[in-house]
Amino acid sequence: MSFYDVTNKYIQDKELRRQGGYLGVQRRQDLKPEISAAVFATKPPQLLKPIVKAKGISLILVEEIIQPELNDQLRYQIWSELFGEWLKDKVGVVQLINKSK
Repeated sequence: MSFYDVTNKYIQDKELRRQGGYLGVQRRQDLKPEISAAVFATKPPQLLKPIVKAKGISLILVEEIIQPELNDQLRYQIWSELFGEWLKDKVGVVQLINKSK
């Protein structure tokens, strides 16, 4: 049975089934650590061992691993994410100080 056959038969989400289980490009930081480790340790194209979760079983087909290139767009995205995290941290500190008064 092919990956497509499995997705067509078992995926309950109609749109995801229509897409053949394809979730698009996934970033390392958006994956759970155990899934990320398995994905980035494989040599594509490869089907990973089934992952048993509370909601069911996940099958992951790694088609390719795209090596990032640091261009202006990616640099800006990284900078924005880091600045956003820094700003949230600082706002949290300010809120804690205000609550103590």
